[in-house]
Amino acid sequence: MVKICYLLVFYCVLFPSSGFASGSSEKLLFEKNSLYQYIAVIEDTVKKERYVRNQKKEYAQGGIYVNAPEKLLYEFTQMGFVALAFMERDPQDALFVGLGAGAMPRYFSSHYPKANIDIAEIDPDMPAVARKYFHFRETDRMKVHVDDGRLFVKRARKKYDLIVLDAYQNDYIPFHLTTLEFLKEVKSRLKEEGVVVSNITSTFRNKFFDSMVMTYKKAFSNFYILKGKKSGNFIFIATAGGKIKDKSNVEAKARKIQSDRKMDIDLEDFAARYETADSYEWDRAKILTDDFAPVNLYQHQKSGAQ
Repeated sequence: MVKICYLLVFYCVLFPSSGFASGSSEKLLFEKNSLYQYIAVIEDTVKKERYVRNQKKEYAQGGIYVNAPEKLLYEFTQMGFVALAFMERDPQDALFVGLGAGAMPRYFSSHYPKANIDIAEIDPDMPAVARKYFHFRETDRMKVHVDDGRLFVKRARKKYDLIVLDAYQNDYIPFHLTTLEFLKEVKSRLKEEGVVVSNITSTFRNKFFDSMVMTYKKAFSNFYILKGKKSGNFIFIATAGGKIKDKSNVEAKARKIQSDRKMDIDLEDFAARYETADSYEWDRAKILTDDFAPVNLYQHQKSGAQ
């Protein structure tokens, strides 16, 4: 019996992730060290939920309800669609930078079936994972492009009504997708009155949050912020047009979209919670640029604290 216990301990040390999920009700369906990240697909057999995760148990890049895959599982994915209420017309062309489980583009396609959707995903393994485990399917109007998001934006020949930035690797956004130069490129790919929406992690996880806010404010004349109640995530919404969006009009538009498109998310509640970025002002926050890498910013913050 002692020998068996020693062998079991040895096996667990030698193969720590082989076939084991992190929770008692969780089952590991798939794992792989891809070219860009560690990918794990986990199913919670009690909650009936399925997630795509990295090494950190608490952070999921996306997920679905197993018995209702058409619904949006996470609050931050639901909040992103409030951007529709900032538009003057129905979106005809949309770009998603980052695929993850594919829940957001799939939800958008189901409610705007005539829209053309491009998805830029840098990890060549993610589309297969989304298809096999998360009910994602490409269509004539929804295409995945295996490409770096920034390169795709730079090379794009078309403009978009809606651009969604959700390109997380592990629990951070690749730095070259946060800089002023990139945001200017994104802005140049928006149609007149187009909207860009970004999912930004909680300030507890994101040491560069203040600088991200100030960088968005520098790139866009009109910029709005929505904070999640459950996740702590923030949604940044920026518009290409110069007209400030009146809050009552945004709420009314959200209510109409929710009703007309038969959405099962509370767009009106999200719209009521947003605020302009005027209340977010940090004079000492450094603007993120291509020449100002995270290590420079970290040193700048340390020196400023002294």
